[in-house]
Amino acid sequence: MSTAPLVGQMFLFDYMEPPLLDNSYRLRVSTDTHAADGTAYPVPEAIAYFDVVGPRFRITPAQVAGAFPPRNGHGDFTNDLPHVALYDRTLPWERFLDPNGKTIHPPTIANGVTPGGTIPWLALLLLEDHEYTLQQNVAVESVLPPAAVKSLGLAAPTGITCDALQVEFPIIQEILPNLDELALLAHVRQVNVEDRELSAGSSNGWFSVVMSNRLPEAGKKYRACLVSLEGRLDLYDPASGGILGTITTTPAGAIDHVPDSPAAAITKPNAVLESISAPARVATPFNPKLNVSPIRVPIPFNRTVSVVLLYSWQFECTGTGTFRELAQNLNVSMIGSTAAGQPAVTDTGHIAIHVGDRSGAQETAWYRGPLVPLQLTRDPLGPYHSADQARIATPETGGEDVSYAAAFEVGRLLAAADARLAQELMRWRRGAFSASAFSNSLAVIQTKLPTLTPLDIHSPVSPLLMQSASEKMVGAVGPLADPYRMRIAARAPGLNLSLFQSAFGVSQAEAKSLLGGEPGVLGSPVTAPAQTPRPNATLSAVAADSAGLSSLSDARDRLVANATSKIGS
Repeated sequence: MSTAPLVGQMFLFDYMEPPLLDNSYRLRVSTDTHAADGTAYPVPEAIAYFDVVGPRFRITPAQVAGAFPPRNGHGDFTNDLPHVALYDRTLPWERFLDPNGKTIHPPTIANGVTPGGTIPWLALLLLEDHEYTLQQNVAVESVLPPAAVKSLGLAAPTGITCDALQVEFPIIQEILPNLDELALLAHVRQVNVEDRELSAGSSNGWFSVVMSNRLPEAGKKYRACLVSLEGRLDLYDPASGGILGTITTTPAGAIDHVPDSPAAAITKPNAVLESISAPARVATPFNPKLNVSPIRVPIPFNRTVSVVLLYSWQFECTGTGTFRELAQNLNVSMIGSTAAGQPAVTDTGHIAIHVGDRSGAQETAWYRGPLVPLQLTRDPLGPYHSADQARIATPETGGEDVSYAAAFEVGRLLAAADARLAQELMRWRRGAFSASAFSNSLAVIQTKLPTLTPLDIHSPVSPLLMQSASEKMVGAVGPLADPYRMRIAARAPGLNLSLFQSAFGVSQAEAKSLLGGEPGVLGSPVTAPAQTPRPNATLSAVAADSAGLSSLSDARDRLVANATSKIGS
């Protein structure tokens, strides 16, 4: 690609196709790894999916760099073709008139040279006020014919809304560009970003331009409409390349096809980019009269044609109003004329005016307009942030000069009247408010849950919070003092040594033995008390022990009596 144009230069290009068309893609990356001895070590293949999505049924004002004639403009535009400049330099060629078949190429324009590329899917139509009807937020399937909806890969109903332009068929026949005109009504231009009269935001100097094929007439109001022709082969006659007077369908296989790539694939070692859902596109050299045998179906001559409206603006062609005409017919008495006559004008073009300051006091200051009778140098004191900063004292008048202050205020009011600028300022303001609210939320989160690293609006918050919470749950708890809860169990009444000894009437040594040593002490050895040696006794000896049997019988009677009293109570 050539270098950027110099100041005073502009480069024009017939077309500029995008590297990737709007579609869903799969990127497959594989790596071949070999050791020094040639042994292969396979690495698993990586697969990624992504979508390329561009404007299709709407274009926002932020995507429009400019339009001519200007929106709501009044002037002599009889010799000017309306056109619109878009920031996206590839937008007019990102889609196709026939998404599922013929990709028609531009015509041979000069000396038998065919520039290549595809016919743009955008067209700029110029309509008088009585020639159209606008519909807002209507379903796409109610605007496009069923065949076009199917060719775009949409379902019915789609759930997608758009603006629609309705035009009577005789009018659309007259103003819709032919196939050979569409390619010539769109181009790409590259300009020097430092050599522009109007600011174009953060543009890099590349613009795509779509022009109309109709000149406005004096004394009429017009609307310039940027419309979509994607899938609208129902409007064209493939036998002539012109606007269709009858509905035409083409039999399958009627055109000789040459396979073409669906998109410019990324060619890197071991990287393969595949289009997932795009149908195979075929291309034919452009010929306004395609070699087909169309099937024609008569249609009503007065039918209404609906197309998708992407962007539009209005203007009025008054027949007069060029700068030359205005300058020649300028009434000089307008400059400073009052009921008392002409005011005194200095040699530098200043006049004395009365100015009320912020406190309400009246003072005399000097003012002059942009048309001055002498050469001036640019003011080196700017930029200014308010009109008061531009109030200066000039040596020409020896007093205060409010010329720059008045120009600043006029420019501010003109900028505020620009709808696109107002939208951009509101978007910037909403973004600043959102960022401020997000920062405050992060500060609150940081206070409630300190994270491992400070939170920032540009860093992913959720992963950091999850990591910090996990660290808190895993590492913030100290070692357990009583992991087996034995201290809690030792405080149970049944494990209290004195209470156990008193309840069961045993000695302290026996209580310790029954409770396993000191309660709550783990791992301490417990020494069992020595058993009283007793001689082995026979059943006859036991049966002869009447005192022992009597004691057991008394104990049984006490237990039965105790249980009976418990049940009765």
